[in-house]
Amino acid sequence: MKFLIAILWLSLSFAVAGPVSYYGKLEASGNKIIGSKTGDTPVQVRGVSFGWSNTSWESGRFYQAANAATAVEHMVKDWKAEVVRAAYGATSSAFTSTDAATNRAGVERIVDGAIANDVYVIIDWHSHKAHNEIQQSKDFFDYMAQKYGSYDNVIFEIYNEPVCRDGTTNCAAADRINWAEIKSYAEQIIPVIRAYSSNLILVGTPQWSQRVQDVAGNKLDGNVGYVLHFYAHTHPLNSFRNNINAALNGNVPLFVTEYGTVHADGGQNSNYDTHNVQNSDDWHSFMDQNKISSAAWQINDKYEGSCFFGIQGAAKKFDMESWADKTKMTPSGQYIFDKLNAYYQNAPWKDGPSPIKPLAVNLQDMGDVSVEIFSLQGKKLGTGRSVSDLNLKSGTYILLVRQGSQTKVLKIVKK
Repeated sequence: MKFLIAILWLSLSFAVAGPVSYYGKLEASGNKIIGSKTGDTPVQVRGVSFGWSNTSWESGRFYQAANAATAVEHMVKDWKAEVVRAAYGATSSAFTSTDAATNRAGVERIVDGAIANDVYVIIDWHSHKAHNEIQQSKDFFDYMAQKYGSYDNVIFEIYNEPVCRDGTTNCAAADRINWAEIKSYAEQIIPVIRAYSSNLILVGTPQWSQRVQDVAGNKLDGNVGYVLHFYAHTHPLNSFRNNINAALNGNVPLFVTEYGTVHADGGQNSNYDTHNVQNSDDWHSFMDQNKISSAAWQINDKYEGSCFFGIQGAAKKFDMESWADKTKMTPSGQYIFDKLNAYYQNAPWKDGPSPIKPLAVNLQDMGDVSVEIFSLQGKKLGTGRSVSDLNLKSGTYILLVRQGSQTKVLKIVKK
């Protein structure tokens, strides 16, 4: 009973650990994503994307100092998001400009919130013309990787949706950027990140990140995944299934960093009421079958069907309090809210204090018990044979407890 006594002596209370503490750093392996702490078992995390970070846009309000931490917290606690995506929108701005600095600060708030809540966060270069913004992208990812590259929570998405060579989103097929050109861009950005981090990097694919099959046979080296986007009303699964299967059969690991349940324009104007349940269900079933992670677009209150809170007459008026009130949500928001909460019920990492019971049995011989302590940011702080060996200061920690073949992850608070 030595181990249990040590826990009680430290006045620890137990809570559910989050997905990052459970899975660890995400890594590309074959055509799947796996976790550094969970072996070869494919990892699938599901969550939400913030809208554009641009300060003058409706979605920018959710990045503000008064709102960002609250938004992330409620997306995790109420919506049960395992991953959030911060969509940096000031991509054409010089790193030193006020516009870039303001947008960057908003993204940092989202990243800090995700780390504090033990979920994954995608730092997204949210652009259709990243291949024309190479220096800006290098500066941005140099800064972000240096600051956050050591955190298991962090994923770098270096190109959102490649479309046209000239940087527009409307061009003939012959003028669209191809995979070889995107790969060339990625080969200039990835080393900047790798100077500080071995974390998962995601790269957009041709034609609004839809032609994932083009990557097969010509992948990038290292811990890299590839971006797939869809909007269920416009893009039924059957029109994409063969191409996606070709990518998967070519060992291309995919991550859906953005999807919507509505029209591909985000549900604007006459397309506001295009939430498509059947098509969305088909996509979710396919992603579940193939263990493809995803983030739904978007945390915003603009009057668009894809915005979770963009109900009629409520643009810019979400109160930043009614996060779980479904009457404040669009049909798309309600659907995503329900989906994430349903997935949470079977999340491998959600089991709480009850697993400690087997560890409190027959522990007279402590030789086969080890305890590792981590900060909420994923930093390993120490190792011991009992909690009392770790000399914890007051605060919140993640405990990884091993006894024989058993491994348990706990969030603890020392008072």
